[in-house]
Amino acid sequence: MPALLLLTPAVPAHLARLPPRRPAILLLALLLALLAAPAARAQQNLFNIPSADLTPQGKVFFQHQSNLYGGGYWEAKNHLVYGLGKGWEAGLNVVNLQMNFRRGNEWLGINRADRRVPLAPLVKLTGQKFFVLSPRLSTSIGTQVGLNPVRFGGQHRDLTHFTYHLWKWTPRHHVKVVAGPYLSDRGTLGAGNRAGLLLGGELPLSKKLLLMGDFISGSNYASVSVLGVNYLVTKRVQLCLGGMLPNPGSRNRAGLVFELNLLGYDPDADEPAAH
Repeated sequence: MPALLLLTPAVPAHLARLPPRRPAILLLALLLALLAAPAARAQQNLFNIPSADLTPQGKVFFQHQSNLYGGGYWEAKNHLVYGLGKGWEAGLNVVNLQMNFRRGNEWLGINRADRRVPLAPLVKLTGQKFFVLSPRLSTSIGTQVGLNPVRFGGQHRDLTHFTYHLWKWTPRHHVKVVAGPYLSDRGTLGAGNRAGLLLGGELPLSKKLLLMGDFISGSNYASVSVLGVNYLVTKRVQLCLGGMLPNPGSRNRAGLVFELNLLGYDPDADEPAAH
């Protein structure tokens, strides 16, 4: 396919034959342990699901995520969010940046034609509205809408979206469970289901270390579970490391996830309230 340059994330045959895993069990164990958790400073975002934390008005949040797979394959995502006030935030996502360092001159992954996997790369505008229902319960509705900026052979760009409705329950200070449905399309998810469930949570282990994980249901390209830790270097700098496991039947790859979070505010001092 002339519009598909290399890096389609198809799973090698020997990986496709591996027995099904159930990584969501690990995440469930994390969520069940939340009620007994000690307090620690909150983090702004989980690994793969959208943030259920509101960015304060006039403040910014930036996240870089790198996914490392076998065979020299690398994928990156970048998120920039700005707090608009009155429960609103907006931002810019640049995702599906793919490289394979073992491909010689053909190391950059650009997907325009293979409908089994998402468009790559993608640039999306984001927006999210938050509603605080009680000191422990809040909800938000958000969407990420964008297109693939790279064109080949006169082909038009495709518009794609990822829309979600999240609920966040905070049983203790800076301890949270996040859950809700999502709806998307093939440009973002590739082959597989278009709707499903988002689930995530974080559990403070100490004042500097959080155990966290998230899960995206289904059998599409995004259907994985990640379980890892977040080290709070300072109030505004966080380093995260996790293991990523594919959902059974998704044919995704296992890998490592690295994140860098930069907050333009102190989470405790500038904790916002939506209306």
